[in-house]
Amino acid sequence: MIVIYLDHHAATPLGEPARRAMEAAAAAAWANPSSVHAAGRAARALLERAREQVAAALGARPAEVVLTSGGTEACDLAIGGLGRPERVVSWRLAHPAVLAPCATWESAGVPQLLLDGLEVPADDLLEPGTLLVVPWVGHETGNVLDLAALAERAHRRGARVVVDANQALGRLPFRMDDWPVAAVAIASHKIGGPAGAGALVLRRGLELAPRFPGGGQERGRRGGSPGVAALVGFGAACGALADRLDAMPRVAAWRDRLEAAGIHLGGVVNGAGPRVASVTNLSFRAWKSAHLVAALDLEGLATSAGAACSSGLAEPSPGVAALHPDEPWRAASALRLSLGPEGLDDDAIDRAVAILERVVPRATI
Repeated sequence: MIVIYLDHHAATPLGEPARRAMEAAAAAAWANPSSVHAAGRAARALLERAREQVAAALGARPAEVVLTSGGTEACDLAIGGLGRPERVVSWRLAHPAVLAPCATWESAGVPQLLLDGLEVPADDLLEPGTLLVVPWVGHETGNVLDLAALAERAHRRGARVVVDANQALGRLPFRMDDWPVAAVAIASHKIGGPAGAGALVLRRGLELAPRFPGGGQERGRRGGSPGVAALVGFGAACGALADRLDAMPRVAAWRDRLEAAGIHLGGVVNGAGPRVASVTNLSFRAWKSAHLVAALDLEGLATSAGAACSSGLAEPSPGVAALHPDEPWRAASALRLSLGPEGLDDDAIDRAVAILERVVPRATI
């Protein structure tokens, strides 16, 4: 069976630029990049080239890029490593990679406030000492928070802004100097790179305490020997970001085709307002999310109910629940269809629509 993959918000297929770069790195740069011999220096050179590619993609300096094992580590490093805040403010629709380190601060006695839906924080929440953690693009519904306005307001009032850009990278244009933010967390496997690689882009001049010091790698900001091949693949994927952004209008047209089919079948779209091109989130009242995802999978359509790290849990979608608290059935029956430029074409979308049209009417809650 040919599988149509519509779970790009969980992980994108590995793109050719990343695949080629990783194959070359695995053959030539298997040594520890901290070693001073020739093999170590070769690995170090490839690692630093990857750092430069990540920096260039975000308009940052290479010294501002802390290479990590992924977006979760980058979020944890930013939220936990910039010093003890007086207050933490974020959103209920944030990814667990944001919510967990925020909760860690709360358990340490730091007040935490989680905003509902797409709520805008009041000015008195943005005082000096506040850490505002912005999930720029909702991982379940694709809703886009107004980062420009939030960052400017927070900066004027003295709050520090950390951005979870894991779902924004490659879907929205962004340069580090566009807005006054302290740190931006990104992940490789959202942009055609491999899993196991990511970065925290840290505003120059800020001090960052390592979450695990280890051997002092990454200028003492992140211990542990890096996975050179994966990070080289990440760098190559960052080098191809312009092509990914150029493909978003085509991706949006595919998304709209899927969404129209879902609405015709009785689905309702979750998360009103601005959103990225790569996702639609639909609820079908007659289905439970897990049952629908399984039924579609048996027909060759790969989808999800929400965040991949939570999809093994038979719980309602927390992101949809945060956006529609008065309609709990939406969260219990949410289906996320997320897509990108890799591995899809008009024919694949037509086949996906046909599968939806076969499966959705069979509802057996």
